[in-house]
Amino acid sequence: MVHLPAVPPLDRNGRLVLLGKAFRAFGFGLNSVVLGLYLVELGLDAAAVGAVLSAALVGTTLLTLIIAIFGDRLGRRRVLATGGALMLLSLFVPLVGANPLLLVLIALSGMVAVTANENTGLQSLDQAILPQTTDPRHRTAAFATYGLLASVAVALGGLAVGPLVALGTALGLEGADHFAPAFVVYALAGLATVAAAGAMTAGAEPPTPEPEAGAVAAARRRFGIHRSRGPVLRLSLLFGLDAFAGGLIVQSFLAIWFSQTFGLAPAAIGALFFAGNLLAAASYPAAALLSARIGLIRTMVFTHIPSSVLLIAMTLVPWAPVAAFFYLGRAAISSMDIPARQSYTMAIVDPDERTATAGVTSLARSIAQSAGPLLSAALVPLGLGVPLVVCGVLKIGYDLSLYVGFRARPAPEEGALRRAG
Repeated sequence: MVHLPAVPPLDRNGRLVLLGKAFRAFGFGLNSVVLGLYLVELGLDAAAVGAVLSAALVGTTLLTLIIAIFGDRLGRRRVLATGGALMLLSLFVPLVGANPLLLVLIALSGMVAVTANENTGLQSLDQAILPQTTDPRHRTAAFATYGLLASVAVALGGLAVGPLVALGTALGLEGADHFAPAFVVYALAGLATVAAAGAMTAGAEPPTPEPEAGAVAAARRRFGIHRSRGPVLRLSLLFGLDAFAGGLIVQSFLAIWFSQTFGLAPAAIGALFFAGNLLAAASYPAAALLSARIGLIRTMVFTHIPSSVLLIAMTLVPWAPVAAFFYLGRAAISSMDIPARQSYTMAIVDPDERTATAGVTSLARSIAQSAGPLLSAALVPLGLGVPLVVCGVLKIGYDLSLYVGFRARPAPEEGALRRAG
């Protein structure tokens, strides 16, 4: 009989990592839908909307860079709390109105969500802490649980869009202002994130390495990555390609696409994204099971390519139900690579390289992703569905390159099993 992996054993810090991630993911699921719709209802043109969305991604990139370089030195718990506090800046979004410059400045904080799949420096810290809270046998299951809870929280955030917009209307708010309650709830999620980080113990901080001398010690102090620079560089370039493609269709853009292509209302879009994120959540335990059978790299590639085909197919149908069906099909498999990717990346580097590695790979993703909305805005005149097609093609190219480049380098425990077999 086939059993899905059980919830992995985690210590106090591991449980708090999951809790903090759940709060942030709820906020990201909410804000990634609301922000795009809010900007359109303000009457901003495509260029202005693209500038705000790109600014948010650039801010995420800068925050990720700071965390990659200084995260361990400043303290993981302190940085997690600071990131949660930055989410409170969303309160200013409905106050500045249709002023693109002020909206861009707020977006540059790095914690104004435009995509449901958080790709911030805070997630880098989560990825570094989580392997310390369980044993290697349960590492992939821990990341699967992390992703599952995040997807459920993102789904609930998307589902909350309709009720919160209705609340704004009931309060007498008109036009774009009826989105204001959603921005308030996003800020409250940030406060909850601060509380979760504050409850962690010193075990969340990086382990103290053995004293070393020479070039390795100097590299460790300066860059945080020493033995694994080559693989981390290659992975960063590939993850950057994947993120650049994803930046073309951040969830805020998908909300606009469904709204303008099929005339779906905000509540309907929120419900669709809710269902999609529930399917994504269900895929995480399946990814842990599949990776135990076929390996982490194959799990990443063999589930990702079909999801890109479904993304392209969405643009080829004129009926909302069929497009929604393809979207849900994609949602069911497109995130299965995430726990496998996170587990694989943390497995092939030394424990004291994890924060820097997670930061560098996240930074590569953030830099590449930040250009996506601007290119997407440039492609829109060719057709609103063109960014979806380009995204799908680029993601397939990423998957093939990853498979060719890393199929011969399994995670250490996978390599041990192969040798034993």
